[in-house]
Amino acid sequence: MKKLTISIPEPCTVPLQNMTPMPGGRYCSSCQKQVIDFTGMTDQQMMAYFEKHQGCCGSLLPSQLDREIVENPGKRWMPAAILAGVLALVMPESGKGQIKLTGIVHDSSSCDPLMAVTVLIVDQQGQPTRIGTATQEDGTFSLSIPDEYQKGVKLSLRYVGYEPKEIIIPEQQLKAKQPVYCELKMSAAVLGGISVVYVKSSWWKRLKYKLFR
Repeated sequence: MKKLTISIPEPCTVPLQNMTPMPGGRYCSSCQKQVIDFTGMTDQQMMAYFEKHQGCCGSLLPSQLDREIVENPGKRWMPAAILAGVLALVMPESGKGQIKLTGIVHDSSSCDPLMAVTVLIVDQQGQPTRIGTATQEDGTFSLSIPDEYQKGVKLSLRYVGYEPKEIIIPEQQLKAKQPVYCELKMSAAVLGGISVVYVKSSWWKRLKYKLFR
């Protein structure tokens, strides 16, 4: 059983607006690294990410920092499009009867369009799929909705430095081809270089976990 703590010893002083938007996060020219958005991840998803990546920069909520996280081997699933930092979307093939959904995403305060917002279809289990797209420079997006989601679809919107959001598009709106207008709010996330410390547990604690979990 693995345990770890996550911290950001020195929060980044570069304004978020000065970082270049890109799918899955932003690029900071100051440290020449991609800033990964962890704000929408579970503890298990973060643990799985840090097993394969070190020395990264990220955006985390204060509630995700400076506490002990315990591995749960039974919950290892993670959406690749979110964890990899580089978007790997599966675009549904255009076919007969498919509906194309369009929309625009902007900042709730300034009303400025937001570029590179990740827009993913959510499955019936409430998990973001890899079917989706990202917003353009003017904040717009276009997404072909597969047949199985045309009775109504839920979208997950994620953007580093902003609160994750889910919206439901009912069947009537899809068939009417009405555009979607969505606003995202800035979050209280902390940006900076991430320090991950693994906590060693005693043999008795490991045995007790296996016996009584």
